[in-house]
Order: sequence, then C-alpha cells, then structure tokens
Amino acid sequence: MNRATLIRGIQLIVAITLGTFAFLLWRAVSRHQADLSSGLSDVHPGWIAVACVFALQEGICGGTRMFVLSRVLCPEVRFRTVVASEFVLMFVGGVTPGQLGAPVAQVATLVEGGMPFTAIATAELLTAFCTMTFFLVSAIVLMSMRGAGVLVVPGAEALDVLVGFSAVVFGSCIVALLLAVLHPPILKSVLRAAGGALHAPKQALVRLAARTERFASVKTHPLAAAGALTQRMVISVDRVHEGFMVYARRGKLAVATALGLTVGFFWARFSVAYFLLLGLGLSTTPRSFVAPLPEFFQVIAVQSLLNFALYLSPTPGASGVAEAGSNVLMSPWVDGAHALPYLVLWRVLALFLCMFIGGTYVFRYLGTDVLERRAKEAEAARRALDPPVTTAPGA
Repeated sequence: MNRATLIRGIQLIVAITLGTFAFLLWRAVSRHQADLSSGLSDVHPGWIAVACVFALQEGICGGTRMFVLSRVLCPEVRFRTVVASEFVLMFVGGVTPGQLGAPVAQVATLVEGGMPFTAIATAELLTAFCTMTFFLVSAIVLMSMRGAGVLVVPGAEALDVLVGFSAVVFGSCIVALLLAVLHPPILKSVLRAAGGALHAPKQALVRLAARTERFASVKTHPLAAAGALTQRMVISVDRVHEGFMVYARRGKLAVATALGLTVGFFWARFSVAYFLLLGLGLSTTPRSFVAPLPEFFQVIAVQSLLNFALYLSPTPGASGVAEAGSNVLMSPWVDGAHALPYLVLWRVLALFLCMFIGGTYVFRYLGTDVLERRAKEAEAARRALDPPVTTAPGA
C-alpha cells in the first residue's frame, strides 16, 4: 500500500461523495427556496441535539461490540482504540463503493493499538456474523410484513427484490459459517467441488488478464496457480472453525452481547429519522397507513428497508441512492415543504457526522505513515499464517 496513492484515492472519493451531495443540495435549494425557509420555521433544537446523540451512538455501539469480542482474545486491548477503529471503519466504508475498504482500515488501526492480527481476524469474523444475522432477520421480518400486507410504504415495491436477494446472500453466508463451525469437512467438500467446476473459467480469466500490460503480473500471483484459490479457502475453513471454537469455550456471553449491540448499532442510526421529525416540528403519525406498530417502530421499519439500499449501493456514501430513496420512503411523514431540510439534516447526521470523526483519525494516521506501515504489517502477518500453497498436476 503506497501512502501517497492511498491519500489521493481517499481524497478523490471524498470529493466525489461530497460533490454529489453538494450538487443535489444546490439543485434542491435553487428550486425550492421557499420550501427551505418554510420547513425551518418550526425547528426544535433540543430534538435535533437528541438526533445528534443517537447518530454518534452508531460508532460507539459498533466500537463497543468490537471491544466486547476482542476482549475474549486480547484482554489488554483499550476501549478507546477499538472505538476509534470503528469510526475509521465508518469513514473508509462510507467513501468506498460497497464499503470494500472498511475492514482493512479497521485492522490497520487495531494493529497500531497493539492487538495481534490473529485476534483481530477472529473478532472481525464474529462481528461479520452478528451483522449478517441482523440483516438476515431484518430481511425475513420485512418480507413477511410485506407479504402479509402490513407494511405499506410508497416505493417499497422497488426494494422487494433487493431485500429477497439480501436474505439469500446473508443466509448462505451464515450457513457456510455454521458448516465451518459444526462440520468443516462438509464445507471443504463443497469448496473443492466448486473449485473443480470453476477451474477452467478461472484459468481462462487469468490468461486473458495476463495479456494486458496493466494486469500482466496476475499470472505470477500465488493464487493464480491451478487449485491455489481452492486450497486457500479450505485452509480458511479451518481458521473459521478454530476462531469460533474459542468463543464457544469462553466467549458465549460476549457473542450474545455483541448481537444485542448490533441491534443497538443499527437502530441508533434508524432512530435519527424519528427524532428529526420531532426536531422539524412534524407529526410522527404518518399521513397514510404504514404498519400496525407504534410510531417509533414504524419509522424503524421504513429505515430498515432503506438500509438495504444504502449498504448495497454501488456509489460511495450511497450518494444519489440515499437521497432518492429517503424522499420516497419517508413521504408519509415528510411533506414537500420539509423534504429538503429533513434530507439535509438526515444525511449530515446519519452518514457524515460519524464519517468526519473517523476521517480525523484516518488522515492523522496517513500523515504519520502509520496506516501504510500497519497495513503492510497486517498483510505480512496474514501471509505468514498461510502455509505454502502447493498444487498437484492437473489440479
């Protein structure tokens, strides 16, 4: 990882994210100036402050979850370090498509805090399990409510397929994890069979990529060898099994606590929308039927639906997707005059507030070469854990 390249990449992505948001904001303000002044005419600062506090709880709950899981393997890890790593994760996740850069950034921060790489990898695996469980349960509940006709939201039809797809993906991942924990040989057999079936297409892609100057080096990569990727995945199954067994022996309470904190992690963010309605002087009772739930949980249900679009968005920071989705899904509460001020406040609090806090850590680390150095050390540690990959002729 080259620090200068990393800095330029993050700066570019941040510029795209903020630029997109600024353009949408400018266009909305220029078209609806009267709506903006009208929408801010009955603001309640106290409720806006409550929304700010709940927005920050996303990072704190997420950091506490990681801390609880990390303590099982590394009792000396500091709470402040782990919470900082969560804000770093939120920043990098927010500025990279599909949140792809988040795990590496968090690992680098925890390594800088003195946590062993093996412990980080195992704790990250458990946090991923908690997150996937939350998404799977949310998808099942939302699909059940939609199927029974008790969750009626404008524009929800466009997200039904996405929620169903998410349920299949997260459910499959959880099944794979459980197989790795309960009976690794079954999952290994499945991976070997899949590796054999996909061997020819994979090698064809390697040869095709190697013809271009930019990707010529891919042919010499260890995982480009025949059977190497399958063997690496089989080795990973053993690691997953060993990691979960540690928590099965002495970390059951930590996992249960982490699952509870995962709900708090997401619901803290979802509740921002509810308190912003109060802050803008809007009624928390929807103008049309949404769900047979208390008003607070109706907002949580709608925000849960929107969350699937945000997490799987291909654009950095879900720019464009978040604005369009929120305008439609929250229309039973937010009228035309309040749509712009609500959208601006929601985006600033639900996304940018925690991102900016994480950004201060990221650029501090980048300015002192810490992130580059620690990321390299983490990568070296990961490779050291991998036994040499050997392949048999014709594998």
